[in-house]
Amino acid sequence: MDPVIQILIDYVEGKLDIKQFKCVFEDNYHLQDLLKRKIDPGYEAYNKYDYNIYNYILQNYSFRVNNWDIVSTRYILYLEIRRWLDWFHIPYRNNYTKYADDYSYILAIQPSWLDITDDQGIFDKILAERPKELSKTKQIAWGKAKLKELFKYDKTYPRWVQDPEWPIVNGKPLVFSHQSKEKKDDARVYYYFYDPDTKEQTVVEQLY
Repeated sequence: MDPVIQILIDYVEGKLDIKQFKCVFEDNYHLQDLLKRKIDPGYEAYNKYDYNIYNYILQNYSFRVNNWDIVSTRYILYLEIRRWLDWFHIPYRNNYTKYADDYSYILAIQPSWLDITDDQGIFDKILAERPKELSKTKQIAWGKAKLKELFKYDKTYPRWVQDPEWPIVNGKPLVFSHQSKEKKDDARVYYYFYDPDTKEQTVVEQLY
């Protein structure tokens, strides 16, 4: 097996962790050239990436996102690398489900008003502490309760007008206070959060 292709196989089989994969992706020119090979021209999601996975990863993750080691990124890149291997009919063991299982669990416990991706390791801590002896249903209930303990709000949760942007500072979610507009017809909505220890305020602005 080509050692460069083996890097991709090792990732989807769980033998290469995401930090190692990120280093290789950014430093190994042979791997970069390999991933620039065009795949399925009928896959419209790759249209703006010249139908290659290298451009997709580069524009969506590399440099823009310093930390790839979060639940959503581990899973999404796993899917993309699998897509590449499948397109070129390269065999691999299709029995590593951790990335998919972790991602499914996190989706199941997140309310729509949270729906965060860059969780700064919060989700991994929840996954590690999840009581494995509980049934799947009870594990989900446990996770939902855990998230509510972490992502607190004073009276009600935020009603986002765009994708949720709950601020996390130094690995700790801030507390949501309230949201408002400066004027009734203002297209801008302001979301007010604060640090419960320092009382320092953070404001998130979104546009309709």
